[in-house]
Amino acid sequence: MTAATATARPPGWYWWVSGLAFLWMAVGIATWTLDLMTDETTAAGLSEAQRQLYAVRPDWVFAAYGVAVASGLAGALGLLLRRGWAVAAMVLSLAAAVLHFGYIFLVLDAIGLLGLGAVPFPLFILTAGVFLVWFSAGARRRGWIG
Repeated sequence: MTAATATARPPGWYWWVSGLAFLWMAVGIATWTLDLMTDETTAAGLSEAQRQLYAVRPDWVFAAYGVAVASGLAGALGLLLRRGWAVAAMVLSLAAAVLHFGYIFLVLDAIGLLGLGAVPFPLFILTAGVFLVWFSAGARRRGWIG
């Protein structure tokens, strides 16, 4: 490896965390793709409140969702390849997720429409994003990624 790449060998659990991050982000890509393919027939199976949120969500919010999962997948791949750019990808992923959920909860009032039950999973997603930024930055500090 060159000086621009990782210098220290990561512990075994590093690979488990990085692999789980990759799988997590791949699921995010799959759910984004399903959302992209949602048509009127599929939307008919949603609750009235869910259909209302879906109908008024701006395209740029959907694009932020795509950026969040795509950059997260790239960041997880960067972790597996031990590349330093994984940190920037994870930061971008988290920022896009905050923008996405921030708009949905603060502007579109998802809690008012769906109730507090709408909070746990997005909160988990954001917590996972914070963890992955912390994890990737720590991996760079320790020399596990370049």
